[in-house]
Amino acid sequence: MIGAFGLAAILLTACNREFIEEQPISKVEDNEGYLPTNGPEQNKVSLKAGFLVFPNMDVFNATIKVLQNDRDLQSWEKQFKGYESFRSLRQKFESTEEVNNYPSLVNMDMPDEYFKTILSANGRVQIADTLYQFEAAKEKVVAYAIPVSQADQVITGKLTAASAKGVVAYFPTISLLPFPRWEDNPIRIIDPFTWNVCDFPNSFLMPWWGQKGGSIYHDDNGVELPRDNGRRIRIDYHRWRVGYVFYSSIGVRVKIYKDTRLAGWLSNISMDKVSMEACTKGKIITPGLFPVNFSENVALSASNTNELERTLKWSSAPMHTEVVPEHFNFHFKAYFRTKPVERYIRE
Repeated sequence: MIGAFGLAAILLTACNREFIEEQPISKVEDNEGYLPTNGPEQNKVSLKAGFLVFPNMDVFNATIKVLQNDRDLQSWEKQFKGYESFRSLRQKFESTEEVNNYPSLVNMDMPDEYFKTILSANGRVQIADTLYQFEAAKEKVVAYAIPVSQADQVITGKLTAASAKGVVAYFPTISLLPFPRWEDNPIRIIDPFTWNVCDFPNSFLMPWWGQKGGSIYHDDNGVELPRDNGRRIRIDYHRWRVGYVFYSSIGVRVKIYKDTRLAGWLSNISMDKVSMEACTKGKIITPGLFPVNFSENVALSASNTNELERTLKWSSAPMHTEVVPEHFNFHFKAYFRTKPVERYIRE
């Protein structure tokens, strides 16, 4: 069970093992999967003014399940002619040094591929009678819940999201928080020969928001990673716990960056190969409902990629909902031009 302090914190926020390729998850039953091309009309996802409209929360939940099972996010997006997701916009942003051509919101690192797929490039998504608009606000992101009666005036620019009648502003919990980082050195955290990804310590994690992890500039022998056209390289690894008003998730990510000449650190190069495994357990907390226990683990790998990311657990609800990990183990190994970097985390 979550300790008293952890529960109080939750309530206050409420108002060398071989890696194997990940096994496919069972398909969602036909009556649970909602695509724009099937099912009754009232259960279809539609496109309006460049953003997706979900008729109710059940359809939203079923859509996330479809994305989780199919994994071909780009093909799913193409079902909506003219739709550009925040996910695809972020990918464009991270592959070019012409950063001034992109809106300020895209500078925000928002974890969770599923959420970035249903969020439009202009930071909007509608569920039932509420339009949600996400905007950059200095070092944070603000989300406006706009009644559908006011949505057209916001969409046409007659009103700002903040000035719409009946609007409620939220601050999603996605910030990179100043939690302890692991040293960038060749010392491994745990003996790999005794590593079991689901072997948790006795003490529970304290509830936290944001991303926990670090940046690595050296290989396992302490030698700086090879440069790309003379520019420094780093590999970031994170576990995240984020909340987007009506959606919360936890997951893991490994990503490579290059220090470009003009635009700072961009993810426009690829790792030769990256493998990771993670195991977590905890509770889903939704006001008015009993906590739901969960446990998830995953092992996956990819080659010639700039990022390997996986959402381990998600929850959505018309009201505030949280995925609260009590334990969260993570291990990854990445190669850049044959140089390996590896870390183990056990919490």
